Amino acid sequence: MANFQHKTEDKLIILYVLNKIKTGLSREQLAYIIVQNLQMRYIDIQVDIDELIGENLIHDESADAKLLITPEGSQMVKQLGDRVPEFTREMLSAFIKNNKSKIFKETRTDATYEEASPDDYQVTLSLVENNINLMRLTVSCPDKAQALALCEHWKRHTQEIYASVMQSLIENK
Repeated sequence: MANFQHKTEDKLIILYVLNKIKTGLSREQLAYIIVQNLQMRYIDIQVDIDELIGENLIHDESADAKLLITPEGSQMVKQLGDRVPEFTREMLSAFIKNNKSKIFKETRTDATYEEASPDDYQVTLSLVENNINLMRLTVSCPDKAQALALCEHWKRHTQEIYASVMQSLIENK
């Protein structure tokens, strides 16, 4: 019975965070908030999220991979939110308030390629931060091996390449 109560509290914590933040969160953002404050395992959080989606307490916006609390989930927080200890609610609220910019700072690095013709692979490299395209490059490569190497190099050295390109572009020679 104690395990059931613990699992219910964990799910309520997830609902509490989504209700408190009042906007969609990715699974990673939600897990970041909880793991930074509580002794919950990442994998357990993911399982609980899946169960809450199945129970229609969370909606998964698959287009942008954001989790939103449903009206039923908000109602659950109103009815059962006091089962989450007050110090936990206060700690999560303070963390969210003090770390919003860190929570929502999302940086993505993408590197893809496609065959345009037998001797031409188009490689697209991008750096996106907070849904703002910082850099997007399309480069032509003569073969698949070079296209793959370019993608891997971009993924490992994105920040250095970005800084170097920006420096080259703004330098006054």
